[in-house]
Amino acid sequence: MSTETKKANFFFPIIDTWPEYFENPHEGLGTTYERFLLHGFFQRLDQQFNIEQVLEAPSFGMTGMSGINSLWWAKKQKQVTVVDDHLERLTKIQKIWQQLQLQASFCLTERFEKLPFADQSFDLSWNFASLWFVKDLPAFCVELSRLTRQVIFICVPNRYGVGYQIRLRWPGGTKPELQYQNIRTSNIRKELERLNWRLAEKGYFDVPPWPDFPLKKEVLFDKLKVGFLLKLFSKQKKLSATGERMTILDYFSNQRPDLEQEVFKFKFLEKAPFPIRQLWAHHQYLIFVKD
Repeated sequence: MSTETKKANFFFPIIDTWPEYFENPHEGLGTTYERFLLHGFFQRLDQQFNIEQVLEAPSFGMTGMSGINSLWWAKKQKQVTVVDDHLERLTKIQKIWQQLQLQASFCLTERFEKLPFADQSFDLSWNFASLWFVKDLPAFCVELSRLTRQVIFICVPNRYGVGYQIRLRWPGGTKPELQYQNIRTSNIRKELERLNWRLAEKGYFDVPPWPDFPLKKEVLFDKLKVGFLLKLFSKQKKLSATGERMTILDYFSNQRPDLEQEVFKFKFLEKAPFPIRQLWAHHQYLIFVKD
């Protein structure tokens, strides 16, 4: 038996920890904050393009519970398709949607570059922090172009961010085998523009007052001995490592209808000057439309 100890994957731990969130859906403040920011993008896209059919592929990438980023669209009575390449995970995702009584189609695939849908099936195709799981970015972009009628929305980790760079160089950590070139916005833009998609909007977002570390922010703040800041902003004074659970599932089940208002008390840096956002934002986004 090997006595070699597996090094911690501090860079992108969700690769190993995703099953835990289906047992305990507590995601913490950081992920909940990200999900509500995405809702703002969704609302704008829906208003501008009158979205009816939505494809999320790949759907795995965000820290927290997998496969639920498109719940907002289903709540708005849109036709949603969620794609994953892991059978067990996709089965668990489907059960969560059923528990919330929201409708979606679920597709298991071996290759994101070849999906079983007809041409021009979706008004919107999108993904969040998942492109580095795609083996062949040019082929995947061809497939997105084939499937999408109106708009492609892509979010990737901010490679320039302080948190990203620290995690990349974390002492004793491991660097997972991912397609890192796929999250370069220049590569994404090159592939989609050659397919006659025009970059309509780009930017940095997800700029909370905490660094981009893959810990529940309540735990991080407690470790930094500044947990009082969370309590200062929290209406219920419970946001600590041992406090109440925080998951967007409670928002969609109407158990916590004020959850968005609570987490957006930390939104004050989203409109910060560009140099601050470039260094501190956790993600970048790209919106492409048909040229």
